[in-house]
Amino acid sequence: MKKWLKSFAPVCLAMSLTAGVAQAQNYPEKPITFLVPYAAGGLTDVLAREVGAHMSKKLGQPVVVDNKPGGAAQVGMNVLKKAPADGYTVFIGDVPSLATNVGLFKNLSYDPRTDLQPVGELIVSPALVVVPMNSPYQTFEDLVKGASEKPQGLTYASQGVGTGAHLFGTLLQNKLNKEMTHVAYKGSIPGLQDTISGQVDFMYDAIPTSGPFVLGDKLRALAIGSKERSPLLPNVPTLEELGYGDIVPTFWWGAAVKKGTPAEIVALLNQSMTEAMQDPEISKKFTNQGVLINTTSPEAFTTYINEEIEKWSKVMADANMQVN
Repeated sequence: MKKWLKSFAPVCLAMSLTAGVAQAQNYPEKPITFLVPYAAGGLTDVLAREVGAHMSKKLGQPVVVDNKPGGAAQVGMNVLKKAPADGYTVFIGDVPSLATNVGLFKNLSYDPRTDLQPVGELIVSPALVVVPMNSPYQTFEDLVKGASEKPQGLTYASQGVGTGAHLFGTLLQNKLNKEMTHVAYKGSIPGLQDTISGQVDFMYDAIPTSGPFVLGDKLRALAIGSKERSPLLPNVPTLEELGYGDIVPTFWWGAAVKKGTPAEIVALLNQSMTEAMQDPEISKKFTNQGVLINTTSPEAFTTYINEEIEKWSKVMADANMQVN
């Protein structure tokens, strides 16, 4: 019996590999769903729709965007976990959903390292430190000084618990050794609106959402979280210039599928998404908003996600940021 099993095992493996290759060769035979774990209208949603429309034309199958907001991206991620590992359900995620949620939630319903197969990074966006136009803080150093002088401490908005803005506020608070009050919102726009009205002192937010308010004289940008100044706002200094380059969380977005998806399908998805981001029309739409196109291989994106998980999990553990 054992001898028969030993001889049968390679046959099973060969059949499995043959089936996987055949599946990949015929892919896609039906519509592809892009899962977005946030409401329509945000940058993750816009990215999914732009990439999906381009891929649909090239692959000859519809790409449908399915918004599944809620649970700090866990609602959307749990839909992916229940889907077959066949490449027809693709998760379009960001830093929280693909990395920082691991260190934030004690009882996270998924683990990117074991449940996902990264497809590739797509875009990176610098973020702005913004204050209301009538704020007394004219520069970032003014804001730092205000953190020390304001009796009750500064207040700052975020897109939600565990997001880039929350991490930035926590890191700044630790660096200055000053108490601040974090106010979490359900997305960028509500937080920016309360920053505009002066309900909070400042916010750290990606350029595509915060930039238009700065250009429209609704908010004042004190600094930008990138290595170089933005062509859109050349007069705004970088946090690195100001000596705060060590507390800059990066905003990035990418795609992943369920673990176990055939490598050939993952490679095809990566190739299709890379071509979409290199399309002059799509590239221009994002670069005009200050977003950087940054497509990577599945292997490189896997490594990067693991590095981000390790780095930010330590930051959150040190800051006692974990929630149930």
